[in-house]
Amino acid sequence: MKKVNKLILLADDYLNADNRKRKEKIKCLKHVLEKLRKREAKLELKYNEGRGNKEKISKELALIHAHRKKGIELLKAHKQAQKMAKKIKNEQKNG
Repeated sequence: MKKVNKLILLADDYLNADNRKRKEKIKCLKHVLEKLRKREAKLELKYNEGRGNKEKISKELALIHAHRKKGIELLKAHKQAQKMAKKIKNEQKNG
């Protein structure tokens, strides 16, 4: 009986459009943040080695850092919304 309920919950999560959109956004945000982190590391290395125009590199580093900061905040907000939706769903099911 528990397995059937568990499968129903999994199917419900999958079919819920809001959950799917939220999961897809989280997945995309993680991917973008990973790319930004790698780009930031490369630029920091380039800056420390003294290759290229330091002023241009420092401006790009500041921009990437700001984008990552906004992305991380957005990711946290999506994850928090996901937790709240799950909590509400569990309360409705139990109560």
